Amino acid sequence: WLKSYWLKVFWPSQRIGGQACSNSQVLVSLAQKMSEGLEDFAAVRKIIEDKLHQEFYNVPTKDLPPRMQPRQLPNLQDAAKIDWDDWKQWEWLQPGWKGIKMHSQCVINADGSAEVRSVWK
Repeated sequence: WLKSYWLKVFWPSQRIGGQACSNSQVLVSLAQKMSEGLEDFAAVRKIIEDKLHQEFYNVPTKDLPPRMQPRQLPNLQDAAKIDWDDWKQWEWLQPGWKGIKMHSQCVINADGSAEVRSVWK
């Protein structure tokens, strides 16, 4: 059904229900068709949310079903233990490294734009 509506949007003689109409009318009709069923979804979602709220309101988290229990997320204090300077020990960044290195070049093009290129040497 979507294909026929898109054809109507771009077809010179647009008709809905046998009557000529404008592009905006066709697009409104298309939007209405595409949103069909969302009301049903919203209604079902509201019913489920109400049932869950009635069943689990003021229930301690330890008594919730496993799927509803809060997940153990990383503690923010653990973030302080991150070694943010570990890149200083990477062997390819040390003086005297004999392996290949990536060289970056900034190139100004004929049209006045610039681009950054890289090459391994």
